[in-house]
Amino acid sequence: MLPGMDSAKDAAVKFSVLKVRNDSGHTRRLSATGYMEWVLGDTRPKSTPHVMTEADPATGALFARNAYNSEFPGRVAFFDANQTTRTITGDRREFLGRNGVLSNPAGMHKPRFSGKLGAGLDPCSAIRLQFELFDGQEREIVFILGVGRDAVDARNLLQRYRGTEAARAALESVWHYWAHTLGAVNVDTPDESINVMVNGWLLYQTLACRLWARSGYY
Repeated sequence: MLPGMDSAKDAAVKFSVLKVRNDSGHTRRLSATGYMEWVLGDTRPKSTPHVMTEADPATGALFARNAYNSEFPGRVAFFDANQTTRTITGDRREFLGRNGVLSNPAGMHKPRFSGKLGAGLDPCSAIRLQFELFDGQEREIVFILGVGRDAVDARNLLQRYRGTEAARAALESVWHYWAHTLGAVNVDTPDESINVMVNGWLLYQTLACRLWARSGYY
């Protein structure tokens, strides 16, 4: 559903880009849905009762916060898309359905979401965008996920990174950064597969996972 993903280099923002082209010979009415399950804490079972969702009146984005998070009580997470015509829900049960699964959510069989948001729900954020494509026309859908220090910071991040151009600029910045960083050391062996691993993937994994995130054992 969201095949192209990348994160901004210097901000807590991730883009999910979906490119659609209509080569069917007919006009098509389509929809794209972005879906997030919020944790906003160490484990989902502990944090779920405390997560509250709302639609930000200034940007239209879906906000989520957990005031009972002892480490980051003021943080505001957000989920948004580059189209204002949408239906939304913050209720995971509505999206999945009773005993539902992500491979076949009940909400995808409904024409629209209810718009239910607030406290006391099994929290999620789902945005459905409906659009029409003429034959030969293409469209780029961008979903943006991020977190700000507070609501003001979240809005500033949204305004800074909204739209397809912002997503493309962020992707090119990340490409340039990693090409420069990983290119500082180059290993050349007769085995091309070793060159690819050593000069790219292994260095990236060591920096991003072991040294910075402290989440890997390299």
